[in-house]
Amino acid sequence: MKFIGLFLLLAGLVSLVVEFTGANLLVLNWLSQFGETGSWVIRIGVTLLGGIIYYLRRHDD
Repeated sequence: MKFIGLFLLLAGLVSLVVEFTGANLLVLNWLSQFGETGSWVIRIGVTLLGGIIYYLRRHDD
């Protein structure tokens, strides 16, 4: 579970950085169908969810 949280956290952070730079990745194109606000909510939500999961399970091995 710790790995899933870390993966979601890093994927969300990469997605946010890519959006700030204006690059357009094929993998993230599906987010544009939700509009600008919706895509930001999804990106931030995934990042927060990953951070929460990782924080709660950080001592699991």
